[in-house]
Amino acid sequence: MDRIEDKPPTRAVTWAVLGLASMTIMANATVASSLPGLRAHYADVPHIDTLAGLIVTLPSLAIVLSAGLMGVLIDRWDRQKLLLLTAVLYAVGGTSGLWAESLWAMLVGRLALGLGVAGTMNLGMTWASDLWQGPARARFLGMQGAAISGAGIVFMLLGGLLASYHWRGAFAVYALILPIAFLAFAALGPHARRIAAERDHPKPAQSTAERFPWAAFAFIAPLAFLFQAAFYITPTRLPFHLEALGTTSPLVVGALMAALVTVSAPVSLMYGRIRARLSAMTIFGLSFVLIGAGFVAHAMASDWHGVLAGSMIAGLGMGISMPNYTTWFMARVPATMRGRASGLLTTAFFLGQFASPLVSAPLVAAFGLAGTFAVVGGALVALGGGLWALHLLRPEPGFAET
Repeated sequence: MDRIEDKPPTRAVTWAVLGLASMTIMANATVASSLPGLRAHYADVPHIDTLAGLIVTLPSLAIVLSAGLMGVLIDRWDRQKLLLLTAVLYAVGGTSGLWAESLWAMLVGRLALGLGVAGTMNLGMTWASDLWQGPARARFLGMQGAAISGAGIVFMLLGGLLASYHWRGAFAVYALILPIAFLAFAALGPHARRIAAERDHPKPAQSTAERFPWAAFAFIAPLAFLFQAAFYITPTRLPFHLEALGTTSPLVVGALMAALVTVSAPVSLMYGRIRARLSAMTIFGLSFVLIGAGFVAHAMASDWHGVLAGSMIAGLGMGISMPNYTTWFMARVPATMRGRASGLLTTAFFLGQFASPLVSAPLVAAFGLAGTFAVVGGALVALGGGLWALHLLRPEPGFAET
């Protein structure tokens, strides 16, 4: 039985949890537009090309290494104190590009940013699972997915605008965590105090009977890893594929990349209605089929029009997929262990992101860019079909959110 009252969360609570989730999208992509200026500024630093790339990837590594610990802290420590700590890490580390003189200090700041993202992302995921139940959780997680996609568009455009004035400008966007954290601290305080009281005085049956669903995690973690590893081939390889097709305008490339996120946002908003009609396993299968079909369209494209069509198809798969992972997994996790579950799921997601370039590199070497999209797309379609077959053999029961 859950620990939160039956009455729906207030509007302030809703916006606070959505805000925490929306800040996760900025971990890597926001400063991409600053990299040319940063590389020119530190041109005398040895191996600057590699170090500039680490500005983008280091937060993901920090998230992979710390997300599990952050999840345990959510279950065992004061959530309000953790919110303040991680918000400070996020703000200081994220804005390090504004004030850090040395590149090495900036790289340390990116590690601190990753720690902050690990905390705020897990807090957002855990609060979403605590405060919304059953079909309401599916609807809210759909809203959360749309908020993440919408924030990605806004923050990347804002980062690009600020970087056009000065390469350090994009780093200022990370300061947005401060008003969001302030809202979350104020709005979630009563819920945090109640959860702390119930954790300190657990019911006897609750303290002995609950076990972490490792079998469910063993199923969902590889899917989350494969989803992110495959999906991040788009930002890491698609620009070069477009260049090979004759599209070199940064504006056009950026618009084609944004098309995927733009399509995914409204689909995420519809997730609650979709989940009411389709099982989670069917949605997993459908999402992999759609993303795979989008990749095949990339491989077959002769110009940017074909790539645009592929991005829109893949965006449909992304939109229904992201909230589905949390909905399916959290329905099987005891209320007292949702922080740990959020941390483990976050680790699987970001490990896939971090590993994506390493996984795709040998494929590009063997098959070329178009061939890589074809091979990965075909594999994703086959995986989606396999999940559908699994559902036919072992149908899920009705909507069993807890």
